[in-house]
Amino acid sequence: MFIVGAAAALLASPCLSRCVALATDRRPDPRLIASAAFASALLIVWRAEGALHGAALSLVAAVGIVAGWIDAYERRLPDVLVLPAYPAVAALLLAAADAETMLRAAACAAALAGLYLAGHVLGQLGFGDVKLAGLLGLVLGWASWRTVAVAVAATLVIGGAQAAVVLALRRSEFPFGPAMLFGASAALVITNMGIAH
Repeated sequence: MFIVGAAAALLASPCLSRCVALATDRRPDPRLIASAAFASALLIVWRAEGALHGAALSLVAAVGIVAGWIDAYERRLPDVLVLPAYPAVAALLLAAADAETMLRAAACAAALAGLYLAGHVLGQLGFGDVKLAGLLGLVLGWASWRTVAVAVAATLVIGGAQAAVVLALRRSEFPFGPAMLFGASAALVITNMGIAH
């Protein structure tokens, strides 16, 4: 399965790079995109509980890679990427899980979106971050509430480090989407390894 996942990631990389280029008029280093896709594929193969769950994680990973690069370049998370992923991911997860698991996933999505909405109201986060938070909450909540909690903590650590660098460089703003995506990935790794109890 790891070989299949790695091959799929490498095949998808040019398409992901093209999407970023179309949205930003900038060409990301294809090696970086390929590395992100490859790492995502390995994580998905490791964590996926069946083909449908793997497809849901793959869709979120593809959206996340493209949206994260766009956010890094232009400080925006496009609705055209994030919003259509909601029903597709929800349908895949619904087909893959029992009602209790899906209810937990929906509750986590709502809770995470609500938390980020509070940050948006306070002027600390963009509304695109709120929408991405709900999508990440859906797939993280499918795993467990603990995975969502670890993701929030990891995102705060990563985002805090990013903020410190930005302040040291005397800049005023930075994209939070990449920190959210790294935090979500870290949570999937940490909780699967049993590090966080």
